[in-house]
Amino acid sequence: MTQYFLGQLKQLKKINAFINFVTIILNKVVIVMKITLKEIAKMADVSTSTVSRVINNSKHVNEDLRKRVLNVLKETNYLPYVAQTLSNTHDQLLIGVICPQFSNTVLDDLIQGINKVCKLYGYDTVIGLTDGTNESEQHYIDLFSNKLCVQGMIFMGNQWEQEHIDIINKNLTPVVLIGQVSTHPSVPSVHVDNITASYEAVTYLLQSGHRNIAMIRGTTGQSVREDRYKGYEKALLDAGLNIQEEWVLDSELSIEGGKKAMAAILEQQSMPTAVFCSTDNIAIGAMTYLQDQGYRVPEDISVFGFDSIELSRLVRPRLSTIQYSAVEIGMTATRNLIKLCKGEQEDVVSHLNVIHDLVIRESTTENAKL
Repeated sequence: MTQYFLGQLKQLKKINAFINFVTIILNKVVIVMKITLKEIAKMADVSTSTVSRVINNSKHVNEDLRKRVLNVLKETNYLPYVAQTLSNTHDQLLIGVICPQFSNTVLDDLIQGINKVCKLYGYDTVIGLTDGTNESEQHYIDLFSNKLCVQGMIFMGNQWEQEHIDIINKNLTPVVLIGQVSTHPSVPSVHVDNITASYEAVTYLLQSGHRNIAMIRGTTGQSVREDRYKGYEKALLDAGLNIQEEWVLDSELSIEGGKKAMAAILEQQSMPTAVFCSTDNIAIGAMTYLQDQGYRVPEDISVFGFDSIELSRLVRPRLSTIQYSAVEIGMTATRNLIKLCKGEQEDVVSHLNVIHDLVIRESTTENAKL
């Protein structure tokens, strides 16, 4: 079941226009599509009022029509129908997970860790895929708390803002953050130490003889993006080097984004000898663009990533990166959330960092061209 679920997540890029959120209900994976009541009625060849009566379990519906509508609702996983299914399951223990609507192996591993612990303690998982905006994230916080009545939530969104905290304080639903440090005393967090890990990666490049080091960051507004930049900045400043702003580029969290950012760096008057990227996908995109333009990696430019995704071991040259266990983050966060759900706040550590390591491979060299 876990493998099937992860496989569904890996397909998100292909069906982003249709997905609303993914949920596991009674050990079944359900992909909920953005579809309207009118579309349901058309597919079932009935009126919209008939669909509405079926969803609300009205008795004034012909049995054949009811079955026809129910079949379409099940096939399309229409959101109000799924919500009603969940709310009618009174004894079900639910944990809501809020995460961005894009697929990568880090997200896959985090979900795998969450599901392992949920299964162990008898919880099912409902996952809200956001579009990265505060409004989308707040929508799912409200949906999970007020309509689906989850016991607790795990938040993997872009930025934990005051608006999120206000909703949580109103609903009193336990929450654990993943990937960023919580600033709220009642909301614990589990993450990798992004500042220290980035500092160590850039320090390695400095010790290898590089002085002209660029950085490609993730998209604007992300807590992780800011922390990884802080580590890069601190390493350069500690080495007595100035930050060259023209070598600090923002990128979408994708291989294509890395290509575009690397292209912008190469348009500058001077060229760095190394590039530190805030994710492996960005780094692979940057490395691919360099190779397409005839540059040698690492002889001409070294490239360093972050996350140690599977693809980082498969590309050539293999990518130097920062490795940590996303599965462990997911499992630890879920254990802490279940403790909060049980009222065992005293057993939960406010901030937990998982262990990270530098993995040095062939995309970086100690013989920088100075």
